[in-house]
Amino acid sequence: MAGAVVAEDAGPFLRFLRWCGMALVVAGPLIVVATLLHPSRETAGTIIASEGRLIAAHALYTLAWLLVLLGLPGLYASQRGSMGRLGLAGFLTAFSGTYLIAVGGNFGFFAPVLAKEAPAVLDAIAQYWPVAVINGLAAIAFMIGYLLFGVAMTKRPCLAGPAYSLLWALRPICWAWAFPS
Repeated sequence: MAGAVVAEDAGPFLRFLRWCGMALVVAGPLIVVATLLHPSRETAGTIIASEGRLIAAHALYTLAWLLVLLGLPGLYASQRGSMGRLGLAGFLTAFSGTYLIAVGGNFGFFAPVLAKEAPAVLDAIAQYWPVAVINGLAAIAFMIGYLLFGVAMTKRPCLAGPAYSLLWALRPICWAWAFPS
């Protein structure tokens, strides 16, 4: 094919973008499956009763957040020219929030031991102010970061045709989910 870009001919930047894109594509379904596996409440009883599901969910979350952290720089790099300072702020905040959520997810691996051996410690950990502050900061940075990043991506059409149309069409659903009445 004349004029077609073959992977071997692509520059390192294009290969980087492809790997980052693939990481994000794989991360999406992993997050969905992990969310479906994860118990809706984390009390000592539910942790013990659903230990296998909890561990599996946190293993999938860990892998998914790693892939998001690997893919997000490529998404930003591919769109940075059209996103401006808002895009940079969104990227850095989303990246930081994702990192903090990934680190906080480590709790799911030792929660079953605590639930069996010292159930009162579970509540004590959740109420310990440094843990509460980091978890709150993670959630706020995650939500605000991706909101800013998304706004920066949609303020100037930087996605091609059908992808941009799909993103634009899904905005009301995302807003309704994020801000239920």
